[in-house]
Amino acid sequence: MMSPDEHALEASLPDAVISDPAGARGGRRWWMLGALVGAGISLFLLLQGAGPTVTLMAPHGHGIGPGDPIRFQGLDVGEVVDVRLAEGAGVELELRFRPEAQGLARAGTRLWIVRPLLSLDAVTGLDTLLGSRYVSLDPGPEGAERRGRFTALAAPPVDGLSGGLPGLDLVLESPRRNGIQPGAALTFRGVTIGAVTAVQLSSDATAVEIHVTVRSGFARLIRERSLFWEMGGVEVDLTLTRGVELGLDSLRSALVGAIAVATPPDGGEPAPGGSRFRLHDDAEREWQEWTTPLPIGDDLLPGSARAGESYGGLLKWKEGRILRTTEARDGWFCATQAGLIGPRDLLTVPDGATPESAILEVAGQRFGLAELEGQGLVMDLGPGLRRIAPAAFGDNWGLLAAKAVVFSREVTGPEDLLVFGAPGSSPLAIGASRINEGPGGAMVVAGGPPVTEGWHGGQVFSRTDGALLGLLLTPQDGAPPRIARVPAGAAGR
Repeated sequence: MMSPDEHALEASLPDAVISDPAGARGGRRWWMLGALVGAGISLFLLLQGAGPTVTLMAPHGHGIGPGDPIRFQGLDVGEVVDVRLAEGAGVELELRFRPEAQGLARAGTRLWIVRPLLSLDAVTGLDTLLGSRYVSLDPGPEGAERRGRFTALAAPPVDGLSGGLPGLDLVLESPRRNGIQPGAALTFRGVTIGAVTAVQLSSDATAVEIHVTVRSGFARLIRERSLFWEMGGVEVDLTLTRGVELGLDSLRSALVGAIAVATPPDGGEPAPGGSRFRLHDDAEREWQEWTTPLPIGDDLLPGSARAGESYGGLLKWKEGRILRTTEARDGWFCATQAGLIGPRDLLTVPDGATPESAILEVAGQRFGLAELEGQGLVMDLGPGLRRIAPAAFGDNWGLLAAKAVVFSREVTGPEDLLVFGAPGSSPLAIGASRINEGPGGAMVVAGGPPVTEGWHGGQVFSRTDGALLGLLLTPQDGAPPRIARVPAGAAGR
């Protein structure tokens, strides 16, 4: 029997509550649903940051595996996700591109597995001797449609020739092969500009014909009098800290050979496709010292930019009172929206000349300079330049204006330039490293081969935006060539 105190204690204690098992299962279901939703969101965000996945069919895996990279121009642009046997024969590689490289998976793109390959005809993939295999590619044309399935090349394309516009095909003739193999590099000043594509006997077996393709951007380096010679040997770098180092380029040259080319200052016109040259055993020292300025690149000027028509001008005048002599000076003029621009020394009556004797012939017309100046039709256009007003040409100006330059700007500093002179001739290339600022802000051309007087008045264009920057002046007093700046907007825009 409980005492009154025990009864009071029992009454004060709370009743125990047993939880509902069904409610517990419901809580766990909500927790699992939340986890699934979170995982789905994470997967969605992950996929949003991944590039496209494509399938590559290959005849053999060559030891490549998941995680191995896809490389383009020396950069990793994706990776191999999976490698499996294909139905029938060969293997299937699943490749995933990075988002910024997804445009490379397009029609026309060629892919192949890079691995060490040494044969009688080629040597490639030397960088995989100690490292992993990888997939390399040559992208298809810009704007091509996306593709999700590709077939791998059995072997890489000839090194240095993939992509771009069609190259310049040449034939080099030699009395012997001298170890030259397909895939051998063609170099200009040590830079690869093409490759050997085939080696064969001539049709009468009296010589060896070495077929070479020059990449399109370098085709203008090859002129009528360019000279080719065979390069050989292995370059070894011996240092105390690193020991003996053998470059892959040297090993490649030792295995398949290499050919060098140089062009003299009087190299002539650009060599057409199919041209034949002799392959010399060695180079003379003079050949390797040539520094002929030649333009490179698939497009000389960017976009739709173009040079204006160049008009040759000839100024004649007479000097002396008793024993009179006839003097002459020539150069180039450029048509702009503001008129015909030319060097100041062709649009000014020379000192010592009989004023009425100074006659300028340009653009099919003949002018007396003194008369033009008297009519106010010749005006200054900044240091070194003058212009003839459109009114001086009358009804003929419409024909000149149709071929005028439409975009000009001032020079802001050294930049890569092209100079256009005689119509139809190759332009003169001047690199930014040769441009110095002279007295009064003049842009002086220094270093490199001399610029001849035949470029006096040549139109100077920027290779960056295709703008007319000025005219090239070649003073007759021995001073270095300089660029006479065209004021901003003188040619329009």
